[in-house]
Amino acid sequence: MIEFKNVTKVYQNDKIAVKNISLHFKTGEFICLIGTSGSGKTTCMRMINGMNIPTQGDIFIDNRNIKKMNLIELRRQIGYVIQQIGLMPHMTIYENICTVPKLLKWPQDKMHEVAVSLVKKVGLTENIFDMYPSELSGGQQQRIGVIRALAANQSIILMDEPFGALDPITRSNLQKLIKELQKELKKTIIFVTHDMDEALQLADRIVIMDKGEVVQFDSPENIMMHSKNEFVRSLIGEHRLNQAQFDYQTVSKIMIKNPITAEVTCSTTEAISMMRDKRVDSLFITDENKKLLGVVDIFHIERKRSDNSKISEYIKESTYMHQDTVIRDAVYYINELGYRNIPIVDDEHRMVGLVTRTSILDVMSSSLMGDYEPAESEEDIVSTTNYSDLERADRV
Repeated sequence: MIEFKNVTKVYQNDKIAVKNISLHFKTGEFICLIGTSGSGKTTCMRMINGMNIPTQGDIFIDNRNIKKMNLIELRRQIGYVIQQIGLMPHMTIYENICTVPKLLKWPQDKMHEVAVSLVKKVGLTENIFDMYPSELSGGQQQRIGVIRALAANQSIILMDEPFGALDPITRSNLQKLIKELQKELKKTIIFVTHDMDEALQLADRIVIMDKGEVVQFDSPENIMMHSKNEFVRSLIGEHRLNQAQFDYQTVSKIMIKNPITAEVTCSTTEAISMMRDKRVDSLFITDENKKLLGVVDIFHIERKRSDNSKISEYIKESTYMHQDTVIRDAVYYINELGYRNIPIVDDEHRMVGLVTRTSILDVMSSSLMGDYEPAESEEDIVSTTNYSDLERADRV
């Protein structure tokens, strides 16, 4: 746990770098600090390990005020990764990895065991131990910089734009790697970046800063869906805000509510009559509690119908989505797999709505032309279904 209480940092030229901020980071969280140049994000991060000292206020780690801690001991307990990597060029890779464990006087066998384990986690082998940093690629050096920060098993890792100088492919791979390591090792990571895409991908929560103050501190989803002001929206960018409705909004926002269904107790004659009246070729079937059982189509019934047949004899399995499914997944099924519609169910498997090709097209066009207003309940809507797809599809 890391806590800032009314922290202000003023440099010698009276420049206010950080102004009266209060923050609380939970143990095991991935926190990204982001803002424009000079916003105070790096200053905040460097105050955690005492590289910058607050002018006013207090910082606590696990309820201990860092002002009362020995700075050398504090820094040895916190891993630190910088953009320039910071590997010692005159030291071997093994010596670089074991820098802090050696200062902590770990036994040789323990250091070697940890070093071997960590290089394997980042896709390298102990064959590089005797090599020097200059003999590695930039991406390999950055991987060593990351695991060096993990070698002493520190619970807190500070990362100051660690991937900013890398090519896009290497950067993407390392982003995935650090997130996987963070989840596996349960580290608290404080990550400074100027890249909003990076922050959105990595963070559990994001601190957005401007002119030394915290503008918004929230989850990526809440920041995207409920941006606090125009500064936050401009930092995110219009294209990301438009994309947010696909990545974070659920199908419950766009589904047609209360579509017509037929209960399994109805006769085939009643079902056919309903489909003909509505000029559709399919009908979703539920039980008496509105739980989705499947779908029937008029052609299948007509081919096989016999006297006194029951509608239950013609039910086919139907693809469906839960109401908390994000719109992006519905777009995939409608657009990429060719479904005309997909029923939406709640936690009790009751059919509560229908997503159609039209509703998907509406929300996609809204990302270009403006806000999308979800359809009101339309109790008389039944949409046709692409059964050649339904027969080969698994449940969502």
